Amino acid sequence: MRLKSSLVVTAAALAAIVTPLLAGPAAAASGTEATVSTNWYYGRMVIGWKINPYRLDPIQITAQDRATDGYVIGIRLITNGEAGHKVWKMRTVPSGQTTASWTTYLEAGWIDNAYFEVCKIGASSGAIASCEASTVMINPFDDSSM
Repeated sequence: MRLKSSLVVTAAALAAIVTPLLAGPAAAASGTEATVSTNWYYGRMVIGWKINPYRLDPIQITAQDRATDGYVIGIRLITNGEAGHKVWKMRTVPSGQTTASWTTYLEAGWIDNAYFEVCKIGASSGAIASCEASTVMINPFDDSSM
């Protein structure tokens, strides 16, 4: 019985070491995260960077409306890379909710960096009143050898 337990533990340890080596660059991933916080709103994005294919996966997005002031809170991703400067779709906290979360991915070629904006949007007009940008999240992979 003792030999069987030792074999199971040894096999599990060996799998933990060998599996990442066999996975190769297609499974390579690293993450970054940033937040924006004020008295009126909160926003957070956690981005998983992947290569081969180049993807932001997963992107976990959270937005929170902290004030009942006639504004809707929106959050949008902005990327810079081989496709140029791109502003992605605005996501808004639905009416009647204070917090909303989304998980998504983005496949847009090589992305050098990303950041997001949390915006106050007039509930009746739909016009953006103001936005605050997060810190820039830099791609953790070096593409100079690709």
